[in-house]
This record gives sequence, structure tokens and C-alpha cells, in this order.
Amino acid sequence: MIKVKLLLLYFCFPILFFLSCATVRPLDSATLSSVLPASQRVEKSSSQFLPADKTAPSTSKKIKIGCILPLSGKNISTGQRVLEGIQLAFNTFSTPNDELNLIVRDSEDEVSVTNLLEDLARNEDVIAVIGPLFSKSVIASARIADKYKIPVFSPTASLSNISNISPHIFRNSLTNQLQGEVLAEYAFNHLNLKIFAILYQKESYAIELKNAFEDKLKSLGGEIVFSEPFDSEQNDFEQQITAIGGIKDLDLKKITESGESRQPLTYEAIFIQGTAEKVGLILPELAYYNISDIPVLGSNGLNSPDFIRIGGKYTEGVIFIDGFYINSEKAEVRKFVERYRIFYNKEPDILSAQSYDAAGIILNIIKNGARSREDVKNGLLNLKEYNGVSGITTIKPSGDSDKSLYFLTVKNGKIVEISNEQ
Repeated sequence: MIKVKLLLLYFCFPILFFLSCATVRPLDSATLSSVLPASQRVEKSSSQFLPADKTAPSTSKKIKIGCILPLSGKNISTGQRVLEGIQLAFNTFSTPNDELNLIVRDSEDEVSVTNLLEDLARNEDVIAVIGPLFSKSVIASARIADKYKIPVFSPTASLSNISNISPHIFRNSLTNQLQGEVLAEYAFNHLNLKIFAILYQKESYAIELKNAFEDKLKSLGGEIVFSEPFDSEQNDFEQQITAIGGIKDLDLKKITESGESRQPLTYEAIFIQGTAEKVGLILPELAYYNISDIPVLGSNGLNSPDFIRIGGKYTEGVIFIDGFYINSEKAEVRKFVERYRIFYNKEPDILSAQSYDAAGIILNIIKNGARSREDVKNGLLNLKEYNGVSGITTIKPSGDSDKSLYFLTVKNGKIVEISNEQ
């Protein structure tokens, strides 16, 4: 009879959770604690720590997974999307008979991350931690992760300087390095595009991604003939476009009337690294300065309705990549999107997708027998081709994830996935 009641409670939870999430108000820590099962409660950090280098003796037979997310403060939206992905994974991949506890800690504005991590790490029942989310916080966590030999698995940190910082730091995220390398390989090997002009936004993420693209293309035998930066505040890109060979109609007419020919472009394609807004503004200007009928490539920032809204017809045929595509025909993605809509009454994004996969990976490792921190660490290092919604994932020795990405383009005013045959 007890098992029947537990099963009824477990399968009724999605309905109760859906009803509790129907409001548009973000769920704070107190609200989440009231609607989640006891095994998934949000907790604040305890101010009472054990003496250094000591772990709390086990008081439960349950395996515990820690989770450090900003569920209040300026990053609450990011934290909530990540938490939703994690909770959905627990509901999808675990059962009432699994001896699992998810301990969620609110990091607010990330200033308390190391204290939260140490508090979790001192509990020997906690065998892995999902989070933190931001690269700076992940880097700061390395010392604690090494001290307690606890695997820390970030679903979102993207900067390249996290690689190899600790044997206990892992991530399941779309990094700038991965994007740049995959896009360069696709351009060179699949599209047969070898000579590029680059326009890039003067932001750290854009520069890192641009450098990864450039280095990979050159390693394959490609060439960059122009590399022009632009400011984030810019709305007029005449200087950059004329620098790569753009020319106004009036000047082109003068050249034609003089009997001369316009100098041909010295590149085969353009890579534009920037936000959906900026790239959407640049594309019409390229046409205005008579640079047209040339392939344009971009990164995951273009996977947004704003890109088409701003760039209009000039976005047609632009090729870009992302770690998640909501309209994918892949069965695992369709199932994830459907369940997410039922649970939360809204659309998932790449943050919830990567978090869903991060939690799914940990749960899969535990189902395969992991019962200690070392077991989880080895399970992550041995992970090969995990078929997730954010791509097929393999964890590299550096702790980074090697992923298959979604290749996308704009067709008839809609973002669509490029098939393998195209």
C-alpha cells in the first residue's frame, strides 16, 4: 500500500507542478520549496560550517546531488531556467525507488558560491554538484572542488580559460571555443569555403569565438584576408564594410562609366560574430554597399526571432550554429520540448536544455552504479556520445564537453535546421 501511495504521488507531481508554475511570477526560493518534493527543496546556505577539512558523517542512505544556482537577485531568470531543466530531468529519469536527493542552494548574486560549495562538499552524502553557472564562479570553485575531491558540473559556463583548471571541474555547455572550431570545420570541409572576411563585435565572448574560428580555419589551410572589429554601440557599419570591399552605387556607377571593372572581392565568404541585433543591421548594409550573393556565417546569437525581425529578407540563407534547436525533429528533443511545455507552460531554451542534459548525465552515471565522488568523476571522464537534447556529448580529459551542434539557416522567413543532405 505504501509503494502504491508513493507511485501515485510521483506520477501526480507533474500535474501539481504544472499548476504551481502557471503563474508568470518568477519562483523564488520560498515558493520553490513549497511546491517541490522534499527531495528537491531549495535551501539557503548554512552559516554554521564544520571545522576545515572535515565532512559531516552520513545520516541518510540517500545519495545527494548539490545544485548551486542564482534564484534571487539580478540573475534569477537564468537560475530559474537552469533549475527547470534540472527538475525536469529528475522527473524524467529518476523514480520514487531511487535513493536520491537534490539539494538546491540559492547563490543570489554569485558572491557566496565558494561558501555554498564548501558547505555542500562537507556533507559526504553529496557526491556531485551541478553549477555554478558563470565562468568566474566556476574558476573560483576549483580550489574547493580539489580540496574535497567533489565533481563540479557547470551546465552553462562558456569561457575558454576553464579548460584543465581542475580534475574535478566539468561542464556541459556550448563554449565559444567549440562554436568557432565547429563552424570553421563545417565551412572548410562541407561548404568548401576557405577564404574569409571577418566582422566581429568588440566584446570578450565575440573576440574569443572569432579567434577560435580563425585559428581552426588557418590550421585547416584556410585564410583570413580581412578582420574588422565594430563597437557594440554602432548602428552604422560603413567603415567596416567599405574596408572589406564594399562600394556605394554612385561610386560603382562612376567606375562602370569610365570603362573600368570593379575589383573582385578577395574572399569567398563572410563570418560575422555579434548579437542578433548587430548582425541584423549589418546584413542590409552589405547589400547597400554592393556585397551580395556571398555566403554569410554566424554563431548561436543569431538563433533568435530578433535576427529575422531586424534583418528581414537579408537574413535568408545565412548559416549559423547552436547547441539547441527547439523545432528539431530528433525524438529526444521533441519529447523534452513537449514535457517542458506541460510542466512550465512556456518554451525551453538552451540553458534549460543544457541543464536537463547535465542532470541526466549525472543520473545516468548513478544508475550505472556510481556511489561516490570518485565514481561520478570517473563516470564523467568516461562519458562517450551521450544522446542529449543539447547534442551528442562526450566529456574530454580537460573536463570540457565535445558536442554535435545544430546547423541552422533562415528559409522563407523562418529558422530551420540544415539537414545532413544539404
